[in-house]
Amino acid sequence: MSLVCRLEHLGKNDGGLAGGKAANLGELVHAGLPVPPGFVVTTAAYEQFVAANGLQPLIERLAAVPRPDDAPVLEAASQSIGSLFVGGAMPDAIAAAIREAYEHMGRPAVAVRSSATAEDLPEASFAGQMESYLNIRGEEALLAAVRRCWASLWTPRALSYRARQGIAPSTVRLAVVVQELVEADAAGVLFTANPVTGRRDQMVIDAVWGLGEALVAGRADPDHWVADARTGRVLEARVGRKELMTVRQEGGTATVAVPADLQQRPALDEAQVAELVALGRRAADHFGAPQDIEWARARGRLYLVQSRPITSLFPLPQPEPPPEAGLRVYLCGNHLQGVLEPITPAGLSLFRNLINGMATFLHGTKVRPGEAVPVFKVAAGRIFGDITALLRHPRAGRVFPRLVSILDHHGAGILNYLQQREPRLAPEPRRLPVKLPASFVLGLLGRILYTFAAPSAARQRLLAAVERLVQQIEQKADRAKGPAESFRLVEGELRRLWPQFMYHALPLVFPGVASRFLAEWLVERWLNDPAALRPVLRSLPHNPTMAMDLALWRVSRVLKAEGAEPSADHPAVRRFLARYGHRGVREIDVGMPRWREDPGPILNVLRTYLTHTAESDPERQFREGERAAKAAMAALVDRVRGARGRLRAALLKFLLRRVRALAGLREYPKFLFVRVIAALRRAMARAGAELAAAGRLDRAEDVFFLDVFDLQSSADLRAVAAANREAYRRELGRRLVPRVMTSEGETFYTTPHLVPGALTGTAASAGVYEGRVRVVLDPAGAKLEPGEVLVAPGTDPAWTPLFLSAGALVMETGGIMSHGSVVAREYGIPAVVGVPEATRRLRTGQRVRVDGESGQVIPL
Repeated sequence: MSLVCRLEHLGKNDGGLAGGKAANLGELVHAGLPVPPGFVVTTAAYEQFVAANGLQPLIERLAAVPRPDDAPVLEAASQSIGSLFVGGAMPDAIAAAIREAYEHMGRPAVAVRSSATAEDLPEASFAGQMESYLNIRGEEALLAAVRRCWASLWTPRALSYRARQGIAPSTVRLAVVVQELVEADAAGVLFTANPVTGRRDQMVIDAVWGLGEALVAGRADPDHWVADARTGRVLEARVGRKELMTVRQEGGTATVAVPADLQQRPALDEAQVAELVALGRRAADHFGAPQDIEWARARGRLYLVQSRPITSLFPLPQPEPPPEAGLRVYLCGNHLQGVLEPITPAGLSLFRNLINGMATFLHGTKVRPGEAVPVFKVAAGRIFGDITALLRHPRAGRVFPRLVSILDHHGAGILNYLQQREPRLAPEPRRLPVKLPASFVLGLLGRILYTFAAPSAARQRLLAAVERLVQQIEQKADRAKGPAESFRLVEGELRRLWPQFMYHALPLVFPGVASRFLAEWLVERWLNDPAALRPVLRSLPHNPTMAMDLALWRVSRVLKAEGAEPSADHPAVRRFLARYGHRGVREIDVGMPRWREDPGPILNVLRTYLTHTAESDPERQFREGERAAKAAMAALVDRVRGARGRLRAALLKFLLRRVRALAGLREYPKFLFVRVIAALRRAMARAGAELAAAGRLDRAEDVFFLDVFDLQSSADLRAVAAANREAYRRELGRRLVPRVMTSEGETFYTTPHLVPGALTGTAASAGVYEGRVRVVLDPAGAKLEPGEVLVAPGTDPAWTPLFLSAGALVMETGGIMSHGSVVAREYGIPAVVGVPEATRRLRTGQRVRVDGESGQVIPL
């Protein structure tokens, strides 16, 4: 392998030889973009140096840190490894190759940057983790800078970052990029998608005077532009307080004051902003993904000196709509179910088939096996639904957000905000594409009216009907043999189940929910007291989840009376699992184990219950809640009678009785449908065992990392399952999942609003977090408790260990490409930067809300 390689000879497949940064620079050269000339000292040179000095065993031993947040251990390991590189002898062949390449360049001043093999990948950018050295002149200075770059592969922040990403020390190598130094009078960063909002139709530019180091280090408050990604038109502009800049000096760089006449002058004009956008568009098109680009301007010409994927963007839901479809709005189904983790491929395909069945029944859509109706989307292993047609319908657009609010108040607030903000979501006269059979509609209405009129009888009758449906699926699932039958079960039976299931389940839920909302509306209107209904909602009967919790408590009382330890073999535990063992953690995902398979979580709860005394008896508390709710109901009816008369009081009494009789049933459809999921899981597990026995899967449980459609294939499925499992593992580490997003990539995590008295700055990393402040002026010796909000004047890489404990970040200086902003996005913690005097205006121990979407820090 070559020890040195020119940039124009590199491409996207050369990451193992040249590292991510250099490979990407080679791609920019191939795309005809302006890149300063240079070469790369390859990973072969790094390996030769390490081998010649016998360093690899020592490095791996020192780098095997037990915890990624143990700052003293990381620092000690880094210093020890660094001394190995400083003390090692440079092989003659490497030194000669570097000298020859440098001579070929004409021996100019150069920038020397690290380029790691695990760097600038789509899932891990490593931004700011290794070192760069600017204005290096002469052969000896260049050789020393290369050696320092090699050592920087093992800085504390790089060690910590790789440990968090699960990257073994034995797998990483480092190349070193050597480029002619651009004598920049201005420099900065360009994001070809908005890294905070996620919008792919916007580009964001930060700029400072001089070299870009003052920006990355957070020492300068940059100029900031948001531009249209297609036209380059400036949509938003802010001139920063550019008080400091990095300039060249003999043997390196220095930070100096910006001349007074330049501090408030924009570093770019609108024509240069448009030119940068055009360059960014070419780069993003070439790579096929949004890019984070570093640029510099010298003598009026723009250069691109680095490009990497923007790893913090939430992926666009797939499949993407055609351009003529216009703006689309997607609602996250995971949030509605309270499951933010990804869903296994088998679970996703199960829901795809369920939605396909709904679409076929509602408007006759025919979908081929393995495909999805257009409303069903998947992003980052999460389910999203295209709800644009509902939002734009004159009547449904008013009702749908209210229905969403039942499950997710913030999700409903976001939808209302978008409807008000976005003219492209204006209502338009149209019919919803729903063609329900008249017999179905009339039967459904009849059952709903029956439930209102005779709630007790209707409850028993409808529950029995749904129970029969579930038992039919369970019987078919238990008879299914082999992968092909499991495929037909999910593809066929699940599609047909939905209309029957809803025919009986919806009348169970709708009357209770409708009675509650109508009662709340009337109480607020008649008494101007929206909270008056809350006591009536205590201890609602007929809730299967509450019944399950009380059943588990009774098991703990049996164990306590016997003096027995919780065990899956105990008769009381076995009876509980026979009734409730189909449930489990993230139970809507067919890929997740059930309690019958792994009773560990239930046994742990029982151990906790055994420590409780009779005073905490939930059965007694439930009965007391029932009595209190009935008394509150009577008192509320009396209040309305006294304020509004007997007729209104009688109406409220009717509604409240229906609330008490029916509102607890809201959990039943999910409770029963989870039984269906558990039955399908048993069938798929048998199919997985057969595939593993045939050598087509490594393990039986790998079947849950296949799409159900794969079960009809006769191919070897091991590679597919392994790739899906790895993608799932990576997604488990994602900390932020938007409630709502658009087809333009804009993400919403909470209801957007401006709060009086908030400290404002630049939104740098999305998300909202509430916690207590820790003001830190110097990272040396600073201690941050887990979950505290780090408030700092600015941050550089020395602050990185503190980020492992931080719940959010607030900085006085910096822009969206400052070191703190980049690391916050990498770690998935909300961040607001450029907040003037934040370390003085906020105090340690104060509770705040950090809104990384609106750029606000709100004292609580």
